[in-house]
Amino acid sequence: MTEIAAPAGSSPAISPDLVIETPENVLLTYRLAGPAVRVQAFFVDFLIRMAILMVAFWAVLLAGSVISAGVSMGMYLVLWFALDWFYFGLCEGLFRGKTLGKHLFGLRVIKEEGYPITLWAALLRNFIRAADSLPFSLYGVGFITALLAGRFRRLGDLVARTVVIEERRVAVPREPIILEKIEPLPRSALGGYVPSGQTLALIEEYLSRRHVLTYKRGHALAHVLAVPLAKKLNFSGDPQLVEKYPMAFLARVYATFHETREEEDLEEKPIEHPAGPVRRPVGAAR
Repeated sequence: MTEIAAPAGSSPAISPDLVIETPENVLLTYRLAGPAVRVQAFFVDFLIRMAILMVAFWAVLLAGSVISAGVSMGMYLVLWFALDWFYFGLCEGLFRGKTLGKHLFGLRVIKEEGYPITLWAALLRNFIRAADSLPFSLYGVGFITALLAGRFRRLGDLVARTVVIEERRVAVPREPIILEKIEPLPRSALGGYVPSGQTLALIEEYLSRRHVLTYKRGHALAHVLAVPLAKKLNFSGDPQLVEKYPMAFLARVYATFHETREEEDLEEKPIEHPAGPVRRPVGAAR
């Protein structure tokens, strides 16, 4: 794909994707939100703000009999000003780049580098909204800027260095672990330490999704767990297995202790008893 070869944080102006390379050399691809869906999200937020103002207007009318009309109308105008200038900025800054309208359509504002948007960037982005709406109505300047600047960015996005993306829920496929093809570690090369069920579950999760990683990245991630685990196990076998083939080492650890962990779970299964469930300790006489 041509996007993979693009520099970090860049993508062609006509491309609907934003490709970012992280410091760990992992490529992240985001789907940029087009003008149509962003207008729909804005319209939903517009309706929400109008609904709040209508409720506030009726509240002002009811409060007229309690407080002066000038005070109640002043409070109403303050609310109008706050919704107009701070609704978008505060929502995006406090709710991870989302307003209610963006949440409904699966949109989110992030930094160009792929980081979550900050409160200051969200406020700055939306303070420029007034300039985006000039000199035409319905964000004429912002629409023209989005077409010319690339990545569908209006003036506020250019100033705050942000982009709007479409969130995509992706289910990472899993592959079964074929234990018959994995040779367990020899018991003579291990100490008395037994990995916890949580550790084995972590290894299982990693092994079942190893195919979505590159060979280099997969071994780099496996090395982080393999080295301290080998020390806890007092592994006296070939040290090259841990250093050069950490993924294979974790697979052999899983194959070694997987059945042991299942047996312990069966031993600790609650036993029905007239007085209530009782756990029978491992190794107890039957």
